[in-house]
Amino acid sequence: MFTQYTLPNKTRVILIPQEGTMSLTTQVMFPVGSRFETEKMSGVSHYIEHLMFKGTEKRKNTLTLTREIDRLGAEYNAFTGKEYTGYYIKADTSHARTAIDILSDMLFHSKFDPKEMEREKTVICEEIKMYRDNPLMSIDNVFEEVMFAGCPMGRDIAGTEKHVMSFDRNDVLAYKEKYYQPDNMVIVLAGNIDEKVRGWVEQYFGNVTSTGKTSHAKKEAVFGATAKSDRIKVVQKQVDQTQLMLGFPAFNYNDDRNPAAAVLHTILGGSMCSRLFIQVRERRGLAYMVRSRRETYSDIGYSYVRAGLDPKNLNKAIAVIQDEIQKIIDKGVTPQELRDAKSHSRGALALALEDSSFRANWFAQESLFANKIETPQEVSAKMDEVSNEDIKKVAKTIFKMNQMRVAVIGPTDEKDIVF
Repeated sequence: MFTQYTLPNKTRVILIPQEGTMSLTTQVMFPVGSRFETEKMSGVSHYIEHLMFKGTEKRKNTLTLTREIDRLGAEYNAFTGKEYTGYYIKADTSHARTAIDILSDMLFHSKFDPKEMEREKTVICEEIKMYRDNPLMSIDNVFEEVMFAGCPMGRDIAGTEKHVMSFDRNDVLAYKEKYYQPDNMVIVLAGNIDEKVRGWVEQYFGNVTSTGKTSHAKKEAVFGATAKSDRIKVVQKQVDQTQLMLGFPAFNYNDDRNPAAAVLHTILGGSMCSRLFIQVRERRGLAYMVRSRRETYSDIGYSYVRAGLDPKNLNKAIAVIQDEIQKIIDKGVTPQELRDAKSHSRGALALALEDSSFRANWFAQESLFANKIETPQEVSAKMDEVSNEDIKKVAKTIFKMNQMRVAVIGPTDEKDIVF
């Protein structure tokens, strides 16, 4: 069960009590990310996320701020996506008031000191380099570049070094003011919720007033061109293991077919007994890691398969993946696969729900993007209703080979890849 209400300043609050835990996760999320940015400001949402840890009027610098959280023994971090930015602190419930106070202070009273802002630019540039130098971490970016070529969804969330180094302080603050408003945020508290929590939330977040009109404008999301030459991107890199990611246009966050797609991906590549794990790794020894997943955004989405393998086995792996997909399109799945996938999903969900951070993030995203908030149990119940015919219909809808995008990082020529 959960409770949701709205503060007088239009801030949304969700409380998710959880028995049997002494922790409390406090998470704040804004519906703003890289797809909201102009090309000039590419990466600014991520940049602002970093700057929130650089000190406030009350907590003068990074050391003062982080020391206060660290002494609690808390877990804390922030994250930026294509269409959201989140901040959280997970701590012993006895520190709930401190956590709420710190998050509010960071989000609405950060100093944005010019010297700190300049210094952080180089930190982010190093982060960009770190991802780029690691194919396992950067293959997602390469894939989305080709999947969403021509629109902001295809850009790296962090931007480029050139973008980051060119940010003007006034432009950054103006962007922040457009989106970091009380009526554009959701606060989710999950775990051992004290009866005093409501009062603290109102004390630290309810007294924040809007400083301007909130913007909800985001750039249109479109898939890239469908010509075969436009559906592949290869980044030449001398590595021992090539990273492969291939995928297809699929469903947005609110599509009714998502439960069937979730079950499909569990069977295709979601566990050690999945078809791809058995056929790509166990039967043929082509890869150590192979998995199938899906990504859903508010108005667009895709399904994908990832693998890491020897460059000489690239085409073999693609052929096996396509063959396994075609089998599901033609014949669906077996009754045992369907039962096992549903049981697997229920079990994994039960484990995840033990973590208050998972609960908080689930409800934060539901609040921002769902037409109607659904609990994990409600979504699980929908997956239990999925039939073999549902699986076949979804597979036929998603897996169109003339729509497949391919991304590769490794010592491979584009002309040598068969798909």
